[in-house]
Parts: sequence; structure tokens; C-alpha cells
Amino acid sequence: MKYSVFLLIAFCALLTADTFLVPSEYPSIHDAISAAQDGDTVLVSPGQYCGGFSFQGKNIVLRSSGSANNTFIESPFSSFHCVSITGGEDSTAVLEGFSITNMNFDGTSHEGRDPVANGGGIYITNSSPTIRNNVISNCEVSEFGGGIYIMNSSSCLTENTIINSYAHGSGGGIRVGGNSINGQPLRIIDCTISNNEAQITGGMSITHSNAEIINNTIINNVGLGQGAGGIGIYSPSVLLYSNYISGNEGGRGGGVAISGNVTLIGNIIVENQAGIGGGIACYGNYLLMENNTVCMNTAISDPYGTGGLRIVNCDTAFVTNNIIWGNQAPNGTVPNILIYDTYTTISYSNIGGGIDSIWIDPTSTLIWGPGNIDIDPQFETGPLGDYHLSLGSPCIDAGNPDWEYNDPEDPFNPGYALWPAMGTTRNDMGAFGGGGVNYWLTVEEESFTPETMLVLKSFPNPFSSSCTVCYQLDESSQVNLSVFDLSGRLIETLVDEVVHAGMYSEYFDGSGLFSGMYLIRLVAGEHAASRRCIVVR
Repeated sequence: MKYSVFLLIAFCALLTADTFLVPSEYPSIHDAISAAQDGDTVLVSPGQYCGGFSFQGKNIVLRSSGSANNTFIESPFSSFHCVSITGGEDSTAVLEGFSITNMNFDGTSHEGRDPVANGGGIYITNSSPTIRNNVISNCEVSEFGGGIYIMNSSSCLTENTIINSYAHGSGGGIRVGGNSINGQPLRIIDCTISNNEAQITGGMSITHSNAEIINNTIINNVGLGQGAGGIGIYSPSVLLYSNYISGNEGGRGGGVAISGNVTLIGNIIVENQAGIGGGIACYGNYLLMENNTVCMNTAISDPYGTGGLRIVNCDTAFVTNNIIWGNQAPNGTVPNILIYDTYTTISYSNIGGGIDSIWIDPTSTLIWGPGNIDIDPQFETGPLGDYHLSLGSPCIDAGNPDWEYNDPEDPFNPGYALWPAMGTTRNDMGAFGGGGVNYWLTVEEESFTPETMLVLKSFPNPFSSSCTVCYQLDESSQVNLSVFDLSGRLIETLVDEVVHAGMYSEYFDGSGLFSGMYLIRLVAGEHAASRRCIVVR
């Protein structure tokens, strides 16, 4: 009986959920939230709106009826965040589809105004909302989290762009700290974090107890002091999985700086720069690096600045199936890796310069395991960027042969790897091998079977001005091929007609788009597929 009553109450709650329209029914977002109750939706029409409001402890959906391109929130108050979520809200509290700024709005700078201390765009404490499809830009704070500040939370941030924000302390784009709620990790997935600055860590600062950072693009962020350029991690448990981390600059750890227990799987960490630790600087307790590409990073300070990977005072480090190549330090390519006071195992990895490129202090132990090579990885430009393996690469099928490291199998070609992995299903060294391949391949892509034969690809990706979109049909179908931004706004329809079976390609001109992620969507008859594309300026 209690179970039936509970279901009845839940059903009645769904029936009574209301939608509050801004500005047609309520003049401001604050007024609509005040009138709403748990389960309601506040739907905001395109336009410019005053920020400085909170969710008031309510599990509501605050959504734009347009997108972040035409629905703007600005906080004109020096002592307020644009949006505050601090009343214990859970994942059913949703913020979606807004452009948010606290210091620059419609091209006009707010000169002479003191910024808020933390979280110029979004401020979250002791709550776990869902934040998706927003653009947080041109925000500034006097301390932490220029764009977003999160403390004691298990929030999920998906498909947001955090750009051009500044923190006088740490976390120009995002600052995450505190503990999880109910043991659930905080997740940041499919976001673009770009061109942010801070005195300590430019892109993202993580001091959270349990965080998962998955499939993000983290580029061109600057840590002006001794912190990281891209991501600074000071945490007992963080997973970095299939992120693209490039063009960041910092004092210590151009791409990633680590203190704590961190697992890095399937990341591309390339072309970053720092005083020491051009790619990765690790000062933590435990480091696991599996199937990462750490290449062309630069250290610019002392002779032991370490262009690629710097491991200092770490209890244990395991490095397997990686490509660590072409990194530069002031005295050339040595040291590519520095190990100090750490027990380190390196296996099945392509290490530029081999063991001779590794500087080891007398207090350290290095286990030079099986399968390591020192051979040009033979990168080539491909649909996912400039670090694909060419057909002749020595890194193909050269990773750990144990089945647990296998590349996913191509359903159309049993025994062979699913692209962008290559060769057989034995692990490929680098970020395009192992279990992370599916993240690099698609976002929200349906599982294909041999019966559907609906294939969608684009290249180059990322791109700056244009790309080619390829698709393959098994049978004649009514086809719609379109490009959307992450809020769902249609950017362009490339095809809308009946198309016969075969392989086709379409040119997409993205020269007028802002930097960030976009979605290419193919619908053919009853089948559909989607993949992300990234615009980088």
C-alpha cells in the first residue's frame, strides 16, 4: 500500500508541474523562480536579462526557449554572482541554454567595478544541479572560479563553453572544491574550456574529493603564476578521460599539474608550455597513465624543466600504452621524462629518446618494463586532429597485449579495431587506442549494426574554417544532414532530400562560427547518427 501511495503522489506531482514564461507572464527570471515549485519549468524567451538571482532551493528547470546565442544573463551587481545554486538542489535542478557574463555584456566592459570573490558566472555550493548547453564568458572574480565556482557538490556539467574568463586566484574557467554528495562524483563532460586566465591555474582548478573530467576540449588557457595552464588537480580521486588538452601555458604543468591520486586515460596532451613540466607535472601520491598521447610540449626554464612528463615525490606511477614524443626542454629533448623520489613502471610505450631521455634521481626506482620502443610514431593529420597514427605507425598493435587493454572491435570487421584505433584489436599506443576510442569517435552516436550501415564522419576535426562531412547509406532514404550548436539551434542544413545508397561527402563552411563544439546530425529513414565537431580559432 505504501508503494502504491508513493506512485500516486509522484504521478500527481507530474500532472501539476507548471511552466512559467519570462517575460510574457513574469517580467524577470527572479520573479518566475519565486512563483515556481519543485518540478516546474521556467521558460525564458530570447533577450537580455538581469542576473544576480538564485534557484531559491527549488528543483526546477530554468531553460531558454532559444539558445545561448540569443538569451543572455548579466549580473550588474558587484557583490552578486549571475546565477547562484546553494539551497541543496539536486540533479533535477537544471540550468540550460543561456549566455552568462558578469563583467562584459553586449561588448561593453564594466570599468571600475569590483568583481565578486568567487564564481562570477555560476556559483554552486552544497548542491548538485545539472548545468548544460550554456556559454559562460567574460567573467571575472577576485579569488576563485572566474566562470564557474563549485564547492561540496556532485553536479554534472555537460556541453558548456567556458571562455575568456579571469580569476585573480585560481581557476580562470572553473574552480571545483570540497566533497561529493552521497558518494557520487562531480562530472564535467563534453565542455569547451578555452582562453581563460588566472594567477595560479588558467583553465580548471580541481581540489574536489572525487571528480570525473571526460571528453572535454581544454585549449589556450594561461596560468600566470606557478600553477597549471590547462588543469590543476589537488585531489584524492580524479579521472581524466579522453580530453583534448592543447595550447595551454603555465608555470608548472603546461597541460596538467597533479597533486593527489589521478588516473589519466585516453587524453591528448599536446603543444602546451610551462616553466617546468611542459606536458604534465605530477607531485601527487599515485599516478596511472594509460593510452595517452603526450607530445610536442615545451619546458622553458632550467635544464631539468622536463618537456613531457615530470614526476616528483609520487609514491607510485604506472605508465603504460602511451606515446611521449617530441617534447622539448631547454637543453633539447632531454629530459623527456624526469623521475624524482618515485617508484615508476613504464611499459608498452613509445618514449622519444628511450630510457636515455629519462632523468632519474638516486632515490627513485624505474622499472623499464616490456614493450617499450623509441621509434617515430609517424603521426598524420586525420579527422580528429594532427595526432592520428599513419597506416605504417609502429604504435599500431604495439600496446599491452592483455585483453583488458584491447581496442574496441569494429562490428563490421570482426577481429579488427574500431576506428580511430587501427590494426587488430590489440591495444594501439596513444590516445586512439584502448577503451577511450568510443569517446573520440562520437557523442551520443547510436550503436551501429551491420544491418543499418549508416556511417557518419567529418574531417578535419577540430577545424578552423571548414570541414568535409562524409556519410554512407545502405539503402535509398530520405536524408536530412544538419549542423546544430549544443543548445539545439540549427546552424545549417547540408542535405534534405532523397539520397540513393552509397558514400557521399558535403562541404561545411564554419568560418562564421564561434570556437566550441557543434553537433552534426544525420537522419536517414528510421536511422539516425550524430557526431561532434570542434571549431578552434
